[in-house]
Amino acid sequence: MKQFRKLFEANFKSTFREKAVWGWSIAFPVLLMVIFLTVFAGVNGDDTSFEANIVTVMEEPNELATSLETTLKYIPMLTWKEDSPVSRKQAETWLKNKKIDAAILLPTSPDAKSVELLLNKEKENSTLSQIMGGIVNSILQETNYQMAGVTPQLSMKTEYVSSGSDQLKYTDFLVTGMIALSIAQAGLFGMVSLIEMRRNGLLKRLMLTPITMKTFGLSISLVRLILSIVQIVLLTLIGVLFFKASLHVNILSFIIIFIIGTITFSAFGFMITAFTKSMDGYMGLANIFSFLMMFLSGIFFELSILPSYIKPISIISPLTYFANGIRDSMIYGLSIMHTQFWLNIGILALWAVVTFAVGARFFKWEA
Repeated sequence: MKQFRKLFEANFKSTFREKAVWGWSIAFPVLLMVIFLTVFAGVNGDDTSFEANIVTVMEEPNELATSLETTLKYIPMLTWKEDSPVSRKQAETWLKNKKIDAAILLPTSPDAKSVELLLNKEKENSTLSQIMGGIVNSILQETNYQMAGVTPQLSMKTEYVSSGSDQLKYTDFLVTGMIALSIAQAGLFGMVSLIEMRRNGLLKRLMLTPITMKTFGLSISLVRLILSIVQIVLLTLIGVLFFKASLHVNILSFIIIFIIGTITFSAFGFMITAFTKSMDGYMGLANIFSFLMMFLSGIFFELSILPSYIKPISIISPLTYFANGIRDSMIYGLSIMHTQFWLNIGILALWAVVTFAVGARFFKWEA
């Protein structure tokens, strides 16, 4: 225990004295979460409303065009650069200069068969084009019913259900995803000190002392756990206090998934040290894995929107199951008796065993 205490103190001081740890393991996840929550969830926890700056073009004034323009002005998510219609040339100029988001060409006569929607070419596949297309189509459909004297018999009502709280929102989804990501990155980048210790011969000297490598490894793992606890507390406080995240934590399942996840990504970082000889090589390889898992593991958005040829990467990514486990235990409050819990634990444990075995097989204690 004396050896373990001394090693723990040394690793703790060397870890928390390192500016890179405070930058990448603390500041970076906080900054990333604040940016995403501010952009997509609103500073006060409210959903971000869609807004589009538009103009209308009415080349030939007529009753139908005037009626459509009046209807458009009742839609609160549309803001108007000009209250009155402008020319098509002016509208196209503003679109090219990105001064407006869209222009709607109103019918030139009561007998016209179409309404034209002008959008910037760079936004062809954007959310803006989809929403604007939906708005215009809805208005035209309602207008067609009125002109034909038809009363619609069916309408669509949307209702959302969840296995969690009725107040579940994107803020909760993102906060828990960022907690999983920050812990994963702490493990991936946390073993970089082994590269420097190997380079300066410290690891070789440690092998000549009475200290066992098991004790050395346990001291490093405990420091990683403490760093991860700091990350969890900080990100959770920011999410709850400033962005009104609503969490329903199952303590037991959260502790288990947290410990297994921390061990898994520490083992992943250890494996990276086995295949790199320098700090630059380690950081480059760790960044590749971090980047892939960050965007392909459901941290920022649902995996269902990914292309089919990308989804296999998400299925095998350990961060996918760690993020799912963190969300299950912090949002949905799932207990250890749930099948999904053991699926996440099993795959993370498999990754931990494989990466540690590979790292132990190829790791060299000498520079």
